[in-house]
Amino acid sequence: MMKTYFNKTENRRFSWNIVQLISLGIISVFLCSCTKNFEKYNTDPNALPADRINQDNVYLGGFFRQMEESVFPVGGTGTNAANAYQLVENLVGDIFGGYHGMANRWNAAGDHTTYNFNAVTWNSVPFNQYYTNIVRNYDTIARYAAASPDILAVAKIIKVQAAHRTVDMFGPIPYFKTGTVLGQLGSPYDPMDKIYQSFFTDLDSAVVALKPFAEIGATPLRYFDAVYRGNYRQWIRFANSLKLRLAMRMAYVDPVNARKYAEEAIQDSYGVMMDNSDNATMQGVEGITYNNPLQTLSEAYNETRLSAIMESYLTGYADPRLPRLFMPSTRAADPAGRYRGIRLGINMPDNSLYRPFSVLRSDFNVIWMPAAEVYFLRAEGTLRGWNMGGTVQELYETGVRMSFAQWGVSGADSYLQNSDRRPAPYQDPVGSNSIGAGSQLLPTMTIRWEEGVSDELKLERIITQKWIAMYPNGQEAWSEFRRTGYPKLFPIVVNQSNGTVSSSIQVRRLPYPASEYQLNQANVTRGIVLLGGPDHGGTRLWWDRKQN
Repeated sequence: MMKTYFNKTENRRFSWNIVQLISLGIISVFLCSCTKNFEKYNTDPNALPADRINQDNVYLGGFFRQMEESVFPVGGTGTNAANAYQLVENLVGDIFGGYHGMANRWNAAGDHTTYNFNAVTWNSVPFNQYYTNIVRNYDTIARYAAASPDILAVAKIIKVQAAHRTVDMFGPIPYFKTGTVLGQLGSPYDPMDKIYQSFFTDLDSAVVALKPFAEIGATPLRYFDAVYRGNYRQWIRFANSLKLRLAMRMAYVDPVNARKYAEEAIQDSYGVMMDNSDNATMQGVEGITYNNPLQTLSEAYNETRLSAIMESYLTGYADPRLPRLFMPSTRAADPAGRYRGIRLGINMPDNSLYRPFSVLRSDFNVIWMPAAEVYFLRAEGTLRGWNMGGTVQELYETGVRMSFAQWGVSGADSYLQNSDRRPAPYQDPVGSNSIGAGSQLLPTMTIRWEEGVSDELKLERIITQKWIAMYPNGQEAWSEFRRTGYPKLFPIVVNQSNGTVSSSIQVRRLPYPASEYQLNQANVTRGIVLLGGPDHGGTRLWWDRKQN
C-alpha cells in the first residue's frame, strides 16, 4: 500500500565507478554545508574552489543527474522513487488523464480519486519536488557552469521539462525568484503567461548554445546523462519538440505566438524528433539503470490498475498495443485474455474485489516524450493551418505507425484502415459502475482518417490516438484533455469536491498545498489573484480556454 510521505530528499545508492565516487563525495560535502541556508550557499565564496568543481565535469554532472532523476521520480533506494512517483504522477495525471484506475481508497472523506483535495497533504509533494530537486540543482549548475555553456544549456532544457509539468498542475507558481525553502525566502508567484514566455526563451538559448558542441560531437555528459548519454544532437531535437508541445498548449489562448513558436521548432536546422531513436527516456548510464515505478505501484502496492476508459478504447479498437501495456485480468470468473479496468472515483467498500483486475506492464524505461507525440502535434498544427511539413493525414498515420513501432507490435496498416471499431461498453462485474452500449458517456470515435468530416471531429481523432500513443505520460494526457476536451473520458462516480469541480467538465488543476498558506501566505494570496479564480480543482488555467 502507499506509504507515509515526508517532504525531504532521499539518499541514493547506486553502483558508482571511480569518477562517480568522486562526484558523490564532493556533493555530500557541499550539500551538508549549504542546504540549511540556500541564500548563503548561493553567495558563499568559500563553498568549493572552482578548479575542484569543474574538474572533468564531476561536480556539475552529479547535480545534473539528480535533475534528470526528478522530472519523473526514479532515483532513490527501496520504494522512495515509487512513493514520490505515486504522488507526482500516478495520483495526478495518470488518473485525471484517464490512464489508470485505483484498487484502493485512501481516505473515507475522499481523496484525489473523488476530487477531495483537502483531506490529504498529497499536493505538497509535486509542488515541493520541483523546488527541492530541480531548482536547487539547476541553480548550482548555473552558478558554476560559466565555463561549460553546453552543460548549462542541457540543464535549462531539463528545468523547462520539469517546470512546465508543475505549472500545468497548479497554475501560477513562484518561478523567477525562488529558493529551496519557499517560506524563508518569501518567493513571489509569477503569471503563467510570463513563465511560459521564459520557457521559449530558455529553449531557444539552449539550442543556440548546444549547436557548436553538437557540430564537433562533444559528449562531456556521457557519464552522467541518463536520457541521451551526452548526445547533444538529440538534446537539440528534444528541445525543439518540447517547444512544439508548449506552443500547442497555447493554441486557444495565444494562437499567433503558438503558430510562431511551433513553426520555429519545425524549421530549426536540427528539427524535431523524427524516429523512436530520438525518444526521451530514462535509459540509464554507466551501469546505472532505473526501475519503472509503475511496477511497485501495480504489483508490490497492489493498487494501480488499467482504467475503465482505457479498457474501453483499447479493447473496442482491438488495439495490438494492449498486451504490451497491461496484463489480462486474473479474476477467476474471467476467461483467458480478458482485460478489466477500474472506473475512477467509485464506491469501493471492498477493494480486494478489484485487485484481480488488469495490472500494468512496466518492462520499459520511464518515458519523457516519444517521437509519436511529435507527429500528432504536427498533425494538429497542420489542421490549424500551420506549416508542419506534411498533410494532416500523413502526420496522423505516421504517429500511429511510430507508436506501434515503439511498442514492438505489428498491424498498424490494417489498424489505420479500420472504420468500424469504436470504444467498447464498460462492464464492472463487481460494482454498479458499468457504462452500456448507447450511453451518452460512451465515446464513438473511430480510427480511420476521414477527410470529409469537420475539423472538430478531425481534432478528436488526432487527440484520441495521441492519447493512446503518449501512454504512460499521464500528466501530458491530462493537460491535452483539459486543453482540447479529448479524448472523451468517463466521469467519476462519487464526487466529493463539495461542488467545486464539475463531474462532467472534470478536474482542471491541483490546489496549492497547505504549506504555502502556512509559510508563504502573502505571496500565495497574490498567486490566486493571478490564477483568476478560487484555489480549487475547478478553476481553469491560463491556457485552458476552450469551452468543452
